[in-house]
Amino acid sequence: MEKTGLRTRGIAHAAMAFFFAMLLTFSTAGAAWAAPSDEAKDSAGNAFASSEDYTSPSENKIDRDFYWAGKDLDLASTETGGDIVIAGMNLGVSDSKAAGNIRAAGMNLTFTNVSSGSNFTVAGQDINLVDCAAEGGVYCAGSTISFAGSASAGSFAAGKVVFNGTIDGDASIYADAVEIGPDAVVTGTLHVESGVEPVVPESAQIGALEFEKAVDDTSVDANEAAEIVTFIDVLMKVLGIVGTILFALALAWLFRRPVEGAAAMTRSHAGRIFATGAIALVASPLLFVLLLCLVVTSSIAVALLFALVVLAMVAVPFAAASLSRLVLPKMNRFGAAAIGGVVLGIVSILPFLGVLVSLASFIYLLGYVIQAVWNARRSSPDDAAPNEPSNAPSEAGAPAVLGSPVVTLPSENKGDGPQHAADQQRQI
Repeated sequence: MEKTGLRTRGIAHAAMAFFFAMLLTFSTAGAAWAAPSDEAKDSAGNAFASSEDYTSPSENKIDRDFYWAGKDLDLASTETGGDIVIAGMNLGVSDSKAAGNIRAAGMNLTFTNVSSGSNFTVAGQDINLVDCAAEGGVYCAGSTISFAGSASAGSFAAGKVVFNGTIDGDASIYADAVEIGPDAVVTGTLHVESGVEPVVPESAQIGALEFEKAVDDTSVDANEAAEIVTFIDVLMKVLGIVGTILFALALAWLFRRPVEGAAAMTRSHAGRIFATGAIALVASPLLFVLLLCLVVTSSIAVALLFALVVLAMVAVPFAAASLSRLVLPKMNRFGAAAIGGVVLGIVSILPFLGVLVSLASFIYLLGYVIQAVWNARRSSPDDAAPNEPSNAPSEAGAPAVLGSPVVTLPSENKGDGPQHAADQQRQI
């Protein structure tokens, strides 16, 4: 329980330090950039400064807090009655003292002979604390951290940590590489979580060392991810084959006439179907762009696109259901469709052949649809209506309808029987 609590506190301290760095960057910038480029003090005794390069005046004394944000900072011989809050790129603080906290965020941070009446909270890329003292704790998060100072508690999280200071209490280090210096002192428990257990020099004074090996889960996660991807890939391929079979059976059942018609047309005019489909495949994008350019025909363009998408989705199952009738003409249509679905389903999942099969199936279905619509239009009943005989009676005295070879005239007598009806007809 104690070990878990120590680890939790250490992670929490590092996380808080990082979060503070992000917050500090914006809050300090807002406070400092509102001030003139030179240092300015308000009536409460706080000092604000912002500039590209800032060098503090000698023997600089500030009643309360010091705030700065900029690029490069050289703060020396400065004493504050409150906190030092700074954020920038290159931060250098030396021979200074803060009665309160020291909070800093940046890229390169170097503190030399700096003391704090409370805590050090530092976040950045390269952090170097030399001869620094904190009555409270030191909490650092960065890429590389080097600590040679003193504090009542410490928590360090980085890629590499060089610890050669004094902690009058417990300390935690979380890093890929940990180096314990010869002058390191930890009166309480030093918890280290790293990939390699650190070597403690004989001169170092460590009350209790708790080492927890950090397991690199990257390779494990990568292998598990690769296995999951492989499983999903195989599952999708199996589902694709099963879907092709079921779809082919459904087409053979629900759309028997188009399936049989495509088989019959392929038997007699296969070249015409594929040629028509190939031409339509090339012309469809051009036609879609032309229709989309006009507002009046934009809805037609959308309908065309939707129709092409639907045909592409059912192309392989339709080809399996119809072409299997050519190969297996004596087999039941459902059995032939199932076999065709298995064959085309397996071929369609292959890396190179799958693309060719899908493209050929789409051309095949597109060509058949265009040929079927064209043939239906040519044999439309509206085109043959003028040549069919009309048995509609004409009114008395009206001229006969053009194209009707026989016209029945009205009867003058009301006699019944076949003979009477025959006598009332005459040829025009």
